[in-house]
Formats: sequence, C-alpha cells, structure tokens
Amino acid sequence: MEIPIPFRLLLYWKNIFKKHRKYTQVKISKDGRGVSSILFFLPEKKEDAKIAHYLIKTDNPLPNHTICFICNEKSMPYYPNTIDAKFISYSDDDLSYFGVIKRKGFLEQIKLMKYDALVDLNTSFCSPTSMLAFELDIPLKIGFDSNIANKLYTVTLGRNENKFLENSFQMIERLLGLDL
Repeated sequence: MEIPIPFRLLLYWKNIFKKHRKYTQVKISKDGRGVSSILFFLPEKKEDAKIAHYLIKTDNPLPNHTICFICNEKSMPYYPNTIDAKFISYSDDDLSYFGVIKRKGFLEQIKLMKYDALVDLNTSFCSPTSMLAFELDIPLKIGFDSNIANKLYTVTLGRNENKFLENSFQMIERLLGLDL
C-alpha cells in the first residue's frame, strides 16, 4: 500500500505531539460489555463498496447498536441510506494539501458520540480516514495492514489478494462480537 510522503510527514509530526492516553478495555465476550457503538469508515472504491455492504447491512442495521458511517460524498451512491444509521460525508473540497479533512468541527462532530469501536473498511490507503483514525480516541480500532497501521489501529488485518475480502469482514464481525 503506497502512502504519500507528505502524509507520512504530517503523521510523524502529529505523533510527536499526541498525548498517548490509556484506553478503557472493551471486552468482547459473554461476560464483557462488548461494543454498543461502532464507527465505520466506508471504502471509496465501487468494488470494495459492494463487499462492504455485506458487513454494514444498512438496510437492516444492528439492533441495540449505535452505528455511524463516514465516507466521501462521491461514494455515497454506493450505499443506501437508512433512518437507523447516521451517515457523515466529506467532499474533496474539505481536504487539505495533505489529503486530510480540514473542515472545522468535523472531528468534534464525530467525537460527540463516544464510540466503542472504529472499523476502517478501506483496503487501500485513504488519507482522510487514516488521519481520522489517528485523531480519534476510540479503544478498539480495526483496519487493514499498511506501513503506518500500527500508529492508526489496535487490530490490523492482513489483506491477501488470494483470499476473498468477505473472510476479512467475517473476522471483523467476530472481533466486534456481532451475531449477524
């Protein structure tokens, strides 16, 4: 996965000044409280969006869960809208030189709801969602492996071209403790 040098420099700079906080544990078991709120970063590619729709089930959202989806407004047509889940989109005009979201209040809007888990479904590098994953204080962050994944996610999944992407999504379901 190719990560642009300007983005790497920005991430390095932000990492120097980021306060590393200790997260509360989220236990994914019968005795743990599990996840009740999930923030999904949806893929921008149409091919990945078709497969991501299998996991997110916007037409039949998870009962007793607070779900929010974030994606580029160009990819919104790939995902049907539902009244039980919140969609937040950004446009290319909202992006800075580094490819990160510069709109004031965007991060605060997301932080208002305390999410238990973040799931980045982008299988290739996406600057806006990568920086959001870095900035948000969420105890469980799941994403696909890259050169900088250890700075962004608490759990990384390998993306093997020979395996179906559905296998990775099933692994995400198990990690979140979801019965789908």
